[in-house]
Amino acid sequence: MQSKIEQQVMAGVAVVYTTRKLTSRFALECYALALSFAGAAYFVSLPNVFANLTHVAQGGAVSIGVFFLSAILHTKLVVQVAVLIGAASLMLIGVDIVRSAQSPNRQLAA
Repeated sequence: MQSKIEQQVMAGVAVVYTTRKLTSRFALECYALALSFAGAAYFVSLPNVFANLTHVAQGGAVSIGVFFLSAILHTKLVVQVAVLIGAASLMLIGVDIVRSAQSPNRQLAA
């Protein structure tokens, strides 16, 4: 049986450990990605985007690329920022995953 002081010390250690995991670089990248998706979804009518995308998809990959570029350039600034943050977060998460896969001793921080 643990003494009262051992329980308090271990509770403090658990709080510090949890806080470090929740504020790690990888976790912050995941939060930024989730918030950028939520922000873009709030300001953009996703059903309309997907409906328009089905018409454009028959033109091939180039048409889809032009569609997304045009859609991003002709939207509100807040959506453009959200897409930029999301793309950067996704890229950084990908870099972390590749580094983690290449180094067997390294784990993701989240």
